Amino acid sequence: MAVANDDPVSSPFDGLLPRRETQALQFVTKYPNYDGSNVLIGILDTGVDPGAAGIRYMKDGTTPKLIDIVDCTGSGDVDITTEKVVEEVDNHQDNVIYYQVKGLSGRLLKLKKSWWKSIPSSKKEEDSGKKEGRLFPPPLPTVKLGIKPAFELFPSSLINRVKAYRKKIFDQECNAYIANVQKELAAWQDKFVAGSKKPTPDDIRTSEDLQAKLDILMDKEWESEDPGMILDCVVFHDGEQYRAVLYGGSDREEEDVEKLQPLAAYSKERQYGTISTVDQYNYGVNFYDDATVLSIVGDCTPHGTHVAAIAAVAEGPDRSGVAPGARIVSIKIGDSRLGSMETTASLARGILTAIRLGCDVINLSYGEGCQVPNAGRVIQLAEELVWRYNIVFVAAVGNNGPALSTVNAPGGMSSCILGVAAYVSPEMMKSEYSLTSNTMTITADDADEDNNRFVGSTYTWSSVGPTADGSNGVCVCAPGGAITSVSNWTMQKSMLMNGTSMASPHACGCVALLLSACKAEGIPISPSRIQRAIENTAKSMPGSSRYQQGWGMVQVEEAYKYLQQMKTVATEDMYFEVYIDNQSGSTRGVYIRQPEESSIVQTFTVCVKPNFKRVDNPDDAAQKDRIDFEMQFAISVTAPWVLAPDTFMLMNNGRNFKIDVDPRKLPHGVHTANVNGHVIGQAGRGPMWSLPITVVKPLEVSRIIEQKNIELKPTEVARFFVVPPPGCTWMDVTVRDCRTIVDDPNASSRLFVLHTVQLIPHAAYRDYAVQKYLNLLPNQTCVTSVPVESGITCEVDLARFWSAAGNVKADLCIEFRGVQPTPTALSMKSGDTFGVVRVESVLMDETINPSAKFTKWRTPIRPKTEGTIKPLGERDILPWNGKKIYQMQLNYEFSQDDKGSFTPIAPALQEILYESTYESQMMMIYDGEKRYLGCVDAYPSAVTASKGSVCIQVQIRHDDPKMLEKLKDMTIWIERKLEKEISLSAYSTREDLLEGKRAMKKRMLRKGLCESVFFTEPSSSKFPSSCKAGDILMGSASYCSGESSLPGDGKRPNGFPILYTVGPKFEKPADPDSVAEPKDERTAKERIDEAVRDLRVEQLGKLTSTEKEKGDFKTLYGELEKEYPQHIPLLMAKVKYLDGLKPREENLPKIVAAADKVLAEISEEALALHFGKKLDKEDPQQVKKNKDMEKQKGFLVDALARQAFAYAEMTTDDAKERFRKTLDALKAWVDIDSNGKYAGLALERDCRAGRHGLALKRINKLLAKTNGKDTGGVRPLTRADLIEKRVKIFEHLGYHGLVKREKAMKLVASPADYKLF
Repeated sequence: MAVANDDPVSSPFDGLLPRRETQALQFVTKYPNYDGSNVLIGILDTGVDPGAAGIRYMKDGTTPKLIDIVDCTGSGDVDITTEKVVEEVDNHQDNVIYYQVKGLSGRLLKLKKSWWKSIPSSKKEEDSGKKEGRLFPPPLPTVKLGIKPAFELFPSSLINRVKAYRKKIFDQECNAYIANVQKELAAWQDKFVAGSKKPTPDDIRTSEDLQAKLDILMDKEWESEDPGMILDCVVFHDGEQYRAVLYGGSDREEEDVEKLQPLAAYSKERQYGTISTVDQYNYGVNFYDDATVLSIVGDCTPHGTHVAAIAAVAEGPDRSGVAPGARIVSIKIGDSRLGSMETTASLARGILTAIRLGCDVINLSYGEGCQVPNAGRVIQLAEELVWRYNIVFVAAVGNNGPALSTVNAPGGMSSCILGVAAYVSPEMMKSEYSLTSNTMTITADDADEDNNRFVGSTYTWSSVGPTADGSNGVCVCAPGGAITSVSNWTMQKSMLMNGTSMASPHACGCVALLLSACKAEGIPISPSRIQRAIENTAKSMPGSSRYQQGWGMVQVEEAYKYLQQMKTVATEDMYFEVYIDNQSGSTRGVYIRQPEESSIVQTFTVCVKPNFKRVDNPDDAAQKDRIDFEMQFAISVTAPWVLAPDTFMLMNNGRNFKIDVDPRKLPHGVHTANVNGHVIGQAGRGPMWSLPITVVKPLEVSRIIEQKNIELKPTEVARFFVVPPPGCTWMDVTVRDCRTIVDDPNASSRLFVLHTVQLIPHAAYRDYAVQKYLNLLPNQTCVTSVPVESGITCEVDLARFWSAAGNVKADLCIEFRGVQPTPTALSMKSGDTFGVVRVESVLMDETINPSAKFTKWRTPIRPKTEGTIKPLGERDILPWNGKKIYQMQLNYEFSQDDKGSFTPIAPALQEILYESTYESQMMMIYDGEKRYLGCVDAYPSAVTASKGSVCIQVQIRHDDPKMLEKLKDMTIWIERKLEKEISLSAYSTREDLLEGKRAMKKRMLRKGLCESVFFTEPSSSKFPSSCKAGDILMGSASYCSGESSLPGDGKRPNGFPILYTVGPKFEKPADPDSVAEPKDERTAKERIDEAVRDLRVEQLGKLTSTEKEKGDFKTLYGELEKEYPQHIPLLMAKVKYLDGLKPREENLPKIVAAADKVLAEISEEALALHFGKKLDKEDPQQVKKNKDMEKQKGFLVDALARQAFAYAEMTTDDAKERFRKTLDALKAWVDIDSNGKYAGLALERDCRAGRHGLALKRINKLLAKTNGKDTGGVRPLTRADLIEKRVKIFEHLGYHGLVKREKAMKLVASPADYKLF
């Protein structure tokens, strides 16, 4: 072991990626071989750019550092189940033989034959050759094809940059087209406007067409509708392994094959590609499930690269990471489809991947507030990773401080994870943030010398413990900021980032240093041993409390010494589970917050259970270790108000003892203690286990609480705990800067942080928290209204932001306000007529002015069919038992009446993530033509869709199919904002409401009195047109006046919830003035015969054009034709049947002939004569005849339209003229320009007349109306049809730039299939 004696020389770069604070720099300098060597770090994050500085290789520039990159989200997955045999192309110019294949984009893709090492022939081909007694010719290889829009991979900021670049190129092309059209328009105007020649109707149409072209070219739609680059994915087996090539990055029709690089799975050769020179987006590939899935692995923000760099970047002695000798595996758990949000599915896959790849330590710089600590599917998997596979798990605790109990899951919530808070040192302030000691003006009151010095502390926003169940929440702290490597696509080498996201990889790097030393020296390794060494040797930092910094700042050298000292102590590998018995959820600590709890002595039963390494089938030796296990502990407490026994003997199955907690004499504030268990005789070893105790002593209950002249030093947090009195529904928190203008007329504003939190059972802290940043000038006052729940302790914090200098003084006033409504949440249903709420003023006289409004509505939908359950692939297998994870997919459909946004809600699965029982709740949303609209998961957001059909696919995962069975018909809700809010009137009495007079007006509600408020039932006339029975209107009700003259909001922010269940719609009765049907003169037999005929014709029309039913139709039609040779509906059924047969071109003459038969049975003269007369609506006979004539007219129009479409597609010499004549005949009955049913014919006419601008304008209007559904009518036009027509017109006009964009748009707007989850 080489040991250097000199301390590392100070460098100006030290603070950019700080390492001195944790002794990491000193440790690596002293022990250069323990720099993380032989340690593999898993970075569970947004992905790591393999091309970023110092990431790909070790400091020698050749040894791989980034050994694998894996996308666990599925956002980079590509379906490659389509297979094709390539064609051989001989390039005579350079005598190189190429292959080519048509990609799924329609492009012809060229492949180099040299990419294959060998091409295996198929068994079928070999057997065929042997049977025929011939030599088997060299086979052509089969490739797998897929397609992926590049923008689905790119982060939003990169998409914006690439779009801006593409827009410049696109605008240049369009400007040339625009100039040509303007030149033609100018020539037309010179001829007909400036000149004397009078334009003909055709000339006018030409002008209109030119103007339409100009409008199309100048349409802003092109800016927003850029589909980006469409990547053709080609996967092949080169004889040894699978490789992938991505085409389309160059955005050229024909890719330069010489520049393409077929990539193997990244771990095989550690090669990566770049999508294009413009974007600089680097990626690798992987293959899954027998190469039916290609995974394109990139990153979705620079966060993951930055995190990896902090842990282990190798970029010279001054800019290296904490453990520069460690190897890295990138495990992407941030989903690109969700803007980098993590999902339970990606986290589960990430943990399984870390196990599969043999990581020694993993880092997770992610987290969310949770409702239940230390619970859920992700936590279960994390415990397996740690306790079964000996992988150390390090995670960020969150950036939600400064209030207590704001730690996130999983970093601050799980006992198996080392949770890290973020610390900022004076050196970091100077080097990273370029702060100076006089960044802020120092007043006379602040003039002492200390005020000009930087003060190290945890960042103000760093989350703080304890957890809701009393555990520490924060284990240790580490530097929470760095300037280091980021992704190349950001177009910069490094970047400043801060957060617990940066502190966690720093601590992870420290763990890697310790693991490197342990491996070299043969010191046993386990997560418990490592975590205990780190916590027992951490350095307590002045100015930060225990729950801000945990055990303190990580100290690598001290932890290393601890590990050396404990090398032979086997019990260091044990994890001791400590919890309180007889408490809800077996809490992991004592947490007293309510005044009733802190005013009495309480006795708690402490359970301690030893845990050995998890094994399913322990051998005899392991069983004997458990049987023989005994440890005797000396118990110590760190506060005099806790009483515990002196000693405690522990055996394998665990034991318990009792402690007394007496907080009665504690002053206001937060108080902490620990009950520690030390091995008897080894007190210097540090505690083997610890039970945290937190007591919050609130101030006495009062309606107004004032705190004057609160002095805050830099980074200091003043914590006040108050109990909202009964009847309180909100509080006004007033903060005043105590400085005066007289003292300092040039004083600048000062930054304060106001943070309030109430802890509500089974609710995340964020749901009952308010945080505001206040910039106050001297004597300035700010009032913040905060909703509160009465009787539950509320923390009110006033803090100085971490970067602020100088001491400050402020006044704080908390005034409790409100009236108490009963019920708190008003629920009404159709037919109630009114809803009544009793409002009571308990605290003081309050001015009330009740109001209520509905702002959104929800519609329930069920799945089309019960969910299908099936096992997932190779990425989703539990390694400890080989059990597969199953998925259930549910499919929902609904219709959008108009373009707008909606939010899909699954109440059973959403608003929870880490604590979720299930492993996925992802929703993929599409329109009716499979265009991807968006994706939501645990925390749903709005998705925008055009008018038409919407499809939602939901994936739920679990390893127990029975758990999935419970949700097979799960209802989800579609939530929309109401275009116009629906307000409810309020009345004082039922009678006033029913009579509709004397609406309730603003009035004073005296203390101790109550009144009833009657809200009217909303009028159904104000409901959205698509609102139906069972839908729910949602909104809020407020009871206090909310006058602008009052401080703060003057009422409870966000009000109280109000719901209304919609009833059935009112069905209007038939018009009493409508004309009665004339008497049916037919005999009973005639009526029955005609009904049977009509039914037979109806069923005949339902036969499809499949091969099986072709014969059925011919036979049945022949029978009916003999009986009813002139029955028009029967003749029309044949036209429609032929119109749907494929191949269509073979049946065009038949369609024309069948339509002629229909037309022969209809007298156009009789129809014209009938419709030329005015209808007598009071004559039953005329009304009946009119209905019959309307039917005949419908058949006539339908037959003419289908005949016209058939002529349009025929290539015979007379087809063009016949199309024109048929179209003229059709136009005599319908306006094909205004009726979308005949849009295809209008487009054909315009194109034949050379009016391409008008045709394009018509297409754009149709595209704006359709949402994946067709235009309706005779030959419906889907979005794909319309875009294809636009492509052909652009090709004809020579608009090559638009052609390229439209081809890409078609692939995005009308894909062949849905996306993979």
